Amino acid sequence: MALLQINYYSKALSRIVSFHMYLPKDTQEEFTAGNKNYERPAKTLYLLHGFSGNSTDWISGSNAMDISRKYNLAIVMPSGENSFYIDRKETGAAYETFICKELFHFITSNFGLSDKKEDNYIAGLSMGGYGALRLGAKYSRRYGAMIGLSSALIIHDIEGLTPEEAENTPVNIGNYDYYTNIFGNLNMLKDSEYNPEVVVTHKIKKGEFVSPVFMACGTEDILLERNREYKEFLKENNIDITYFESSGGHDWNFWIKYLESSVKWAIEKTEEQKQKSSMMQGDMPGDKIEIGGEHIAKANIIIEQLMKALPEEINKNNRVVISVSGGSGVGKSEIAALLTKYLNENGIGSYTLSGDNYPKRIPIYNDAERLRIFRSSGIKALVENNQSEPETISVLRDLQRKGEDASSSYIAKYSWFETYLNGAIDGLKEYLGTSNEIDFDEISSIIKQFKSGKSEIWLKRMGRADDELWYDKVDFSGKKALIIEWTHGNSDNFTGVDIPILLNSTPEETMAHRKNRNRDGKVDSPFTEQVLKVEQMLLSQQAHKAKIILSKQGELLSYEEYRGLMNEKI
Repeated sequence: MALLQINYYSKALSRIVSFHMYLPKDTQEEFTAGNKNYERPAKTLYLLHGFSGNSTDWISGSNAMDISRKYNLAIVMPSGENSFYIDRKETGAAYETFICKELFHFITSNFGLSDKKEDNYIAGLSMGGYGALRLGAKYSRRYGAMIGLSSALIIHDIEGLTPEEAENTPVNIGNYDYYTNIFGNLNMLKDSEYNPEVVVTHKIKKGEFVSPVFMACGTEDILLERNREYKEFLKENNIDITYFESSGGHDWNFWIKYLESSVKWAIEKTEEQKQKSSMMQGDMPGDKIEIGGEHIAKANIIIEQLMKALPEEINKNNRVVISVSGGSGVGKSEIAALLTKYLNENGIGSYTLSGDNYPKRIPIYNDAERLRIFRSSGIKALVENNQSEPETISVLRDLQRKGEDASSSYIAKYSWFETYLNGAIDGLKEYLGTSNEIDFDEISSIIKQFKSGKSEIWLKRMGRADDELWYDKVDFSGKKALIIEWTHGNSDNFTGVDIPILLNSTPEETMAHRKNRNRDGKVDSPFTEQVLKVEQMLLSQQAHKAKIILSKQGELLSYEEYRGLMNEKI
């Protein structure tokens, strides 16, 4: 067991920073013997201090060392000054970036700790509770659980505050100048990203997962009402929230009381989610699902419609095939998994099949073939239009090396580029989602075997490497529903689907999701954007067959309403 003080240069803060860390390495046998927490690798808790505190607060004020040792938990305690752990370009204080990106990478890369979300948690008290709840929601792909103790959720107390009013607020942390220095224009605070409610709402609108929340606040704490309000907000938005109130004020006696129980909750909660995801996900090797409240809400709407249609469909053939299709970011995997779960719970045995197992080439070669067809089709178009000059090909090769030859921004710069791009996209359309790319015959064969009542069917499994291709014999006895989760689940190239479901998103919603999902400043390549556009076109062409259409916001749509939403003419 070690207590470390680490000093290093932070690019986010432009200075040497110091943080403390409990590291449960070489822990004495008296603590590890028979302790199941040491049967797994160490997990990590990022523990944020409150206003006017620093990285030593948890060391001197709490039982964090005992918790670290007992639960095989690395505890990272950074100093956040009085920043509320946010980024402020105007002051150059980027504490959000420091905590959630820079420090996270430093810890995982230098101490051999896991970077998986189920192994990382964020917690804090008072100002640190605000930071943990806001950052935990914003970076739910990084932290598997978030904990707020007596959280300083003061946004609604200081929004629109004037200098005169600042002196008389119920929660008087600082003066007007302090609040504006930290949060900027207070008149815009309510709708800004500094409001945790806004962060959560944006996540839900984008169909993204928000990690489970633990909150606790004392009944004598001046922050109690704001904590109650935020708890109700999370409940209303179907976020997994565990909340406690008990006698106590804004002090260490209360925080010590709940620190260990919240850590125990976080470990159990993420393990529970991991097991559920493993049980519920489809049959794509390495596939991971993150089920959030928005997925549950959508699945509940769909299952209500399905339960009306299923009796008639099952009576026809004793078995039914359902497809769940849609573009990037609509939650196909999560919703298909939930539908399988609900059907099983209703006595209708169900299995989720991933259509992504059935391209004719493994992904690495299929990606290469897509790009080859795109580029060769574009060059053929130049030849056919007498625009294939040596100078043109030289410029084009340079764009290809940079991965920019699919960007429409070059149309204005080069007279020949539009010819190249249109030809390349036309070639891509003749490959994507067709029998040239996908083994639709095998999918049709599986459906035929399933509907014929076969009790065992060999199903394909595909990874990304040459040697990651095999078949598993799957037991279908007792299964009455086969759910095919796939972008192309509503394609005309295979038959046998009884109830096609379309999870819709507009092109703008799809691109917003892709940009938000990318990490470390990376964005989709121009070629990937062209692929997504073609896939969106295919989904639109096939939408008329869907028996259930659900919008990105979870609204049932008629086909006419779908066309209106997509700005298409009937």
